[in-house]
Amino acid sequence: MLISPIMPYDLKGQIKPELLELAEKVCIESAKIASGYNQHVVNAFRDVLRITNSYYSNRIEAESTHPIDIEKAMLKQFSEDSKQKALQELSVAHIQTQKFVESYASEYNVIDRNFIKEIHRLFYSSEGMEKFTKLEKDNELIEMIPGEFRTKDVQVGNHIAPSSDLITTVFNYYEKEYSAVFGSSTKAIKLLAAFSSHHRLVYLHPFLDGNGRVSRLHLDAMFWSMKLEGYGLWNISRGLARDVKEYQHYLSYADMKQQGATDGRGELSLRGLEGYLKYMLEVALDQIEFMGNGLRLDQLNDKIRKFVKFSQEGMFYKQEPLPKYSELLFSHLLLNGELERRYVPSAIGKSVSTATKLVSTLTKMGYIESEHSKAPLRLKVNSFFASQIIPELIPEKVD
Repeated sequence: MLISPIMPYDLKGQIKPELLELAEKVCIESAKIASGYNQHVVNAFRDVLRITNSYYSNRIEAESTHPIDIEKAMLKQFSEDSKQKALQELSVAHIQTQKFVESYASEYNVIDRNFIKEIHRLFYSSEGMEKFTKLEKDNELIEMIPGEFRTKDVQVGNHIAPSSDLITTVFNYYEKEYSAVFGSSTKAIKLLAAFSSHHRLVYLHPFLDGNGRVSRLHLDAMFWSMKLEGYGLWNISRGLARDVKEYQHYLSYADMKQQGATDGRGELSLRGLEGYLKYMLEVALDQIEFMGNGLRLDQLNDKIRKFVKFSQEGMFYKQEPLPKYSELLFSHLLLNGELERRYVPSAIGKSVSTATKLVSTLTKMGYIESEHSKAPLRLKVNSFFASQIIPELIPEKVD
């Protein structure tokens, strides 16, 4: 089959110990990230990580807009520049599709061509995305239909994708083999299957365009489906975007045809797959370590207090200073997850009127939120907030 081997099994049916150890380490270290945090705080950071995931996944495709501008687009505040507005719409489409992917993956089978088609359909049917469905191929203008597999043969760089006539046949094999692995394996094996399937999906290139974004969203779905604890507090796209050429190199390396009788049993190279997997696992560990350090509970509270202090001293250009006592409310929400409004005065040690004004101001500024006007308050981590308390997560915005 064109995409075999689907897993890094050698001629003896074994996986290199190094790959298994790395996969197990990813699972263990990922689970540690959320430990000690209330679920509401975890959700607050996951919300902002969706925005950064959109930013980095689109940056891999050389099309991105800053997370702060993505947040504006989510509020329907679009740039007057048509190109920038288009990129904002692209990012919003990514975030909306990612939310669907997360909810779907928690209940249904993600190793399914119809689900992969739905990712593509939702993404390219989103508001403002029609301009991205008009493609020029070989001096011919083609209208791409969202959610439909290509009916033309394509070449991406040096990679000649499998013939469009073979897509259905390859997906029959893809679904059967990866479903079997996901059905009865350890988390480490499932993780290797998720990364392996990501390459095989990129290799197949089933759509005329959007294959990179769709394949990374599908990889997210695989992680959510296998219940990879801690995922969502780190994402793979940030690591891949740090050196796009290296990511592309290892994808191409795994494209390599079998190199002799000792190089696995499939049409593609076992060594190529192993090298790609080692790279992806190391990228994952790097991102887990980065976010694990950034989210250390014993340091985050101090970082937030310093952020408030700097804000009140006017150190952030074009940013409205945070009101007095913000750090007291932030600290409470960070440690406890939420707070009923009637307890805000005692939490900050001030009067009801002062507490009411503080809550109103911080809500308008996008630093706290609640489900409705009488519901408990929760921390909201916007992009600017995240960029200051976790340096290097989000690049500095240059106006």
